[in-house]
Amino acid sequence: MDKLCVKDDGARRKPMTPPTVCQPSSILEVDSCHVPDEEDWDDDFASITSSIVDYEFENGRRYHAYKAGSAYPSIVLYARVLTAVAQLDYPYPNDELEQDRLDLQHHVITLLLNGELHLAPLENPKRILDLGTGTGLWAIEMADNFPNATVIGTDLSPVQPNMVPDNVRFEISDAESDWMYQENSFDYIHSRYLLGSITDWQAMIQRAYKHCKPGAYFEMQDLDPRLTSDDDSLSRSPMHSMFCKLIVDASEQYGKPVPRYSQYKGWLEEAGFVDVREYLFKIPVNTWPKNKQLKEVGKYQLLNYTEGYEAIGIGLFTRSLKWQPTEFQVLLARLRQELKDRTIHAYQHFAVVVGRKPFSSRSSDSTPAPIGQ
Repeated sequence: MDKLCVKDDGARRKPMTPPTVCQPSSILEVDSCHVPDEEDWDDDFASITSSIVDYEFENGRRYHAYKAGSAYPSIVLYARVLTAVAQLDYPYPNDELEQDRLDLQHHVITLLLNGELHLAPLENPKRILDLGTGTGLWAIEMADNFPNATVIGTDLSPVQPNMVPDNVRFEISDAESDWMYQENSFDYIHSRYLLGSITDWQAMIQRAYKHCKPGAYFEMQDLDPRLTSDDDSLSRSPMHSMFCKLIVDASEQYGKPVPRYSQYKGWLEEAGFVDVREYLFKIPVNTWPKNKQLKEVGKYQLLNYTEGYEAIGIGLFTRSLKWQPTEFQVLLARLRQELKDRTIHAYQHFAVVVGRKPFSSRSSDSTPAPIGQ
């Protein structure tokens, strides 16, 4: 594995080998001596509500208002900058339950990456942009790690907290619209879990390229929801397998294609990034692995899916696939039984891809030069 530099104490830097679980070609060992987990899930995840914008309610969940033609008011409130953006047809809720799930998801990925927030070799960045910041936890923690940097988190919903470090601000903005920042102005741009939110991935990556300073890094962290296993146990999980396949199909029909984990690296290279590195991880869906770190990851991923699959799927299934809500709930009930079955050794790939904008960068509006020129 290539070595990356990660933040040490804010002044010094040390080389680091990426987490040892980053071995996509290896077969995960099954824990045959498993002791049932205590059901002592932490429930202290932050839930922040907002009454700044009007929301829509559907199937008992609150959504970012998705009817085209309306727009947010321009408001500045505490650490939030609310800019006028079109309200898009967005299939995922933004209510308190979903905010809890997003915070849990942040915990899962932090565990997976050995506590690291990034794998890009950052050193004293001054301007950091977080696309799709969600509840803002990643942006807040980055601001704590880099107190001399300004961290901007953008999202479609104002669900971030008001009490944040002085060097953080949140903006309501669409990553697929024209960005209201100067080009060549960020030292680091980050995106995580934009899955199901992007219509044109390559265009979004090209925007990131334009807004990175020469020498700056762009890092994408995202899940491939397609379910897999290293043995034949997935054949005993027909409901979960079908759910994941239908999520991909429904998102495609919704105009939000779901990339395979292997596609991101090539897209960064096509946009002009160099030194592009890809790190692949396996996220188990429950506690079946023998590896202690992955067992812990699977513990929280099981909670994430058991409590969160409704939010992930109901909008797509009822809007795109035209399912009835009761049909979807029946599928969920059957699916949850499979999720808890430790004899099913299912996992999903999680990709971290890091690219650097070359120092002698091409003009932002010129044709990309071939890699190596």
